[in-house]
Amino acid sequence: MTMITIMGGGYLKLVHAFFILSVLVHLRPALGFISGVGVGDANNISCLEGESQALIGFKKGLVDDYGRLSSWRSEDENKNCCNWEGVLCNNQTSHVLELYLGFDPLGIFQPLRGMISPSLLELPYLTFLDLSDNDFKQTHILEFIGSLSNLKYLDLSRANLTGPIPHQLENLLHLQYLNLSWNDLKIIENLQWLSCLSSIEYLDLSSTNLSNVANDWLEVVSHLPNLTTLSVLGCDLPPMSLSSLPHLNHSKSFTSLKSLDLNDNQLVHIPKSLGICTKDSLEVLKLSYNQITGLFPNFAIFPSLKEIYLSENKLNGTLPKSIRNLYKLEFLSVSSNFLEGVISKSLFSNLSKLQYLDLSNNSLSLEFSFDWVPPFQIRDIYLTSCNLGPRFPNWIQTQRNVSFLEISNTKISDTIPAEWLADLPPTLKLLNLSNNHIYGRLPNVSTKRLNELAIDLSANSLEGPLPHFPTNLTVLNLSKNQFSGSISSLCKINGQLLAYLDLSNNRLSGRLPNCFMQWPKLVILNLAGNHFFGEVPSSLGSLSMLNTLSLNNNNFSGNLPLSLRNCSSLIVMDMRNNRFSGNVPAWIGERLPSLIFLSLHSNMFNGSVPLHLCWLKDLQILDLSINDISGTIPQCLNNFTAMAQKGNSFFESTTPYSYDNDVTYMKEYFDSVMIINLSSNKLIGKLPSEIFSLLDLISLNVSRNNLIGEIPQMIGQLKQLESLDLSSNQFSVEIPSSISEINFLEFLNLSYNNLSGKIPSGTQLRGFDASYFIGNRALCGPPLTQNCLGEETPSRSEANTKDNEENEDELGKWFYVGTRFGFAIGFWGVCSSLVLKRSWRHAYFLLLDNMKDWLYVTITVNIARLQRKIQRQG
Repeated sequence: MTMITIMGGGYLKLVHAFFILSVLVHLRPALGFISGVGVGDANNISCLEGESQALIGFKKGLVDDYGRLSSWRSEDENKNCCNWEGVLCNNQTSHVLELYLGFDPLGIFQPLRGMISPSLLELPYLTFLDLSDNDFKQTHILEFIGSLSNLKYLDLSRANLTGPIPHQLENLLHLQYLNLSWNDLKIIENLQWLSCLSSIEYLDLSSTNLSNVANDWLEVVSHLPNLTTLSVLGCDLPPMSLSSLPHLNHSKSFTSLKSLDLNDNQLVHIPKSLGICTKDSLEVLKLSYNQITGLFPNFAIFPSLKEIYLSENKLNGTLPKSIRNLYKLEFLSVSSNFLEGVISKSLFSNLSKLQYLDLSNNSLSLEFSFDWVPPFQIRDIYLTSCNLGPRFPNWIQTQRNVSFLEISNTKISDTIPAEWLADLPPTLKLLNLSNNHIYGRLPNVSTKRLNELAIDLSANSLEGPLPHFPTNLTVLNLSKNQFSGSISSLCKINGQLLAYLDLSNNRLSGRLPNCFMQWPKLVILNLAGNHFFGEVPSSLGSLSMLNTLSLNNNNFSGNLPLSLRNCSSLIVMDMRNNRFSGNVPAWIGERLPSLIFLSLHSNMFNGSVPLHLCWLKDLQILDLSINDISGTIPQCLNNFTAMAQKGNSFFESTTPYSYDNDVTYMKEYFDSVMIINLSSNKLIGKLPSEIFSLLDLISLNVSRNNLIGEIPQMIGQLKQLESLDLSSNQFSVEIPSSISEINFLEFLNLSYNNLSGKIPSGTQLRGFDASYFIGNRALCGPPLTQNCLGEETPSRSEANTKDNEENEDELGKWFYVGTRFGFAIGFWGVCSSLVLKRSWRHAYFLLLDNMKDWLYVTITVNIARLQRKIQRQG
């Protein structure tokens, strides 16, 4: 699992809303709008008939799913358009000045759909037009907009527009604000039309493909004398587009620029000329998600800088001391570079305005004296993978305005200060101390908080019983610790906001309390790897939003509660390694249509495989192995259409840390490998041919059953198959020749069946050990030593030469296989997720918990055997 913390969702909407409002406050006086004109004032204004009809014509081209334009009516008592939603008029001339149908500042997303009607041309005095955040169905930006010559503000962002930008926009000589971002605009041949917009102050072309105008885009915009804000985020700007631009040194270039956003492009350096042009004006510089290399730049040439974004680049060296001269700095983000070295308190001595600090994922050490008190009160602190330890940082306890505190994997080896934890800052929304060496008992967390809070203390050495937690928790992750005892105290978390609860891999025990109805917003529940026992409480069925349920590796018993059928949003249902019994419930297929992962492995289920499981068309992993299931394998398994389609290599679960207007998302990616495992049951009958229509299947295991008949020739269709285990059944007749066409096969076991004839030729099959074919008395040919009838025995010299070549080749294969398996075990063992580990690929394949030992012994023995054989025959 890869866990990524990002800002998103409601947070972005809120930021956008406040941004729009701030822009309006800043620009309205300059644009000449009539401040304070609202519905109350409009009652004294009579809308002009022609303009009212123009708006009605504009409405006819739209689909209003949410009734936003319900006030736009032509009846006599409602025809005054100055009273309509989103319309502002001049209180003297009654002309329509403003049409605001974009993003709702309250954060309610209610898009209009349809077409932008040319009837807007009948509004000749229109100065403000905002149609952002609507859905215009991939239509082009219409050329007639260039005829609205009085426009000062035009926002068409996120409106599902496509095509080129019409050059007619050059006629908007009074335009001060232009936002065309986050559409599908392409075929941009030139930007010369921009050079005519001499009044432009704000320009946002983000997510517009500018790769074809790489040589002139910056030259064009550098001649806009009043430009204060320029955003070209994600515009495919190539590496050298900022170099060798002579006009950047022009005395009038960018002299007013305050904010420059070049995030998410392919830039490799920052031009020195940029500092010459903007040194007195630049306040915000965004260069994250590029390819910028070299030492950290000297930003002291920008004395007005307030915000620096340089995350996700390739910078090396350390943070220069010149940063302390940026007295106005409020925001510093340099995460995920190659920075290293020691940072002392002197670097921050003058940064009294600092509010946001992100140094995460570098090799930096923060060495401050224990009694140091920073000159700032910071809001967001992200120091993941920096070195803060071994003591818990005292300076962090002085920050009483902090909202987000992430100091994960920072080499802290200490206890958590009890007084600080009992009196956390009231502003705190996220506390992440995971992946440290924090030990001892966890003190009570402040329980008198009114705000929502997410806590992640996973992967530490905390022990003892669970303490008291705040009522309004949204996330609680205590996994990979040594907590013990009951979890009944968690029932006091009754704020109905809990969305994420992970207590996996601890020493918790007892029966589960029946209080899950208190957490109606719970999305992730992971109790795996503990010592819980007894029946699962029925209140789990009240979790209608539950996405992931992991109860594996406990001692739960009894039937699966019928109430779980109400959890219709389930994607992951992991019940492995318990003592559940009874029939496999048919309601799993009937009532859980979104399931992607279903594992009932190693329980005591009986009866047959219910046909209703075939209704799970999105299923990618089905594991019913090691139970007491009987009957035949359903022929309808071909209804698992997700296993028959390309592009289903992962699924995504998004869990919010918080449900208020400030939202942070934790994303979890489960690497899915298309598995069907029905092994170690009492299944009978033939292997249904329908299963071989699952063309993206990676692993098929039906070993240790009582299956009969032939192995279908159609097995060769499973081109993506990496593991096939049909051992310990009663399959008969020959091995189908098509099996040699499965090129990615890494594991094959056909042992202990009634197979006969020659093993199909092919390098792929000869690479497998003979033990995977034994137990079939009538089987012959390599890699078995038994020759097939009529085959001649080669001469000794030829045999020796051939054996040496094959042995050397086999030795290489064993080394290759061992290397691959060793890498897989080591890497995925470290990077295991909360619910599904990549290492299952081979764990499922071999059905052995001691796979590592088996591989070591097998490889060592075979390599030694082959080396001795080579020496004897050499």
